[in-house]
Amino acid sequence: METGTTESPQTTAECGNCAKAAEEATKNEEISLAFLLALVPVISLTFFGQIGLL
Repeated sequence: METGTTESPQTTAECGNCAKAAEEATKNEEISLAFLLALVPVISLTFFGQIGLL
C-alpha cells in the first residue's frame, strides 16, 4: 500500500486560486511599501519641525 498524497480535482483547482491570491497579495504589499516610503519625508519633516530642529 502506497502512503503518498493523493490530489483531488478540487485541490488542483484551489491551487490555481491560491496562486492568484498570492500574486494579488504580493502586488498589494508592493503598493503599500511604496506608499509608506513616499510618506517618510513628509513624516520626518513634520516631526523635526514640531520639535524645533528645522
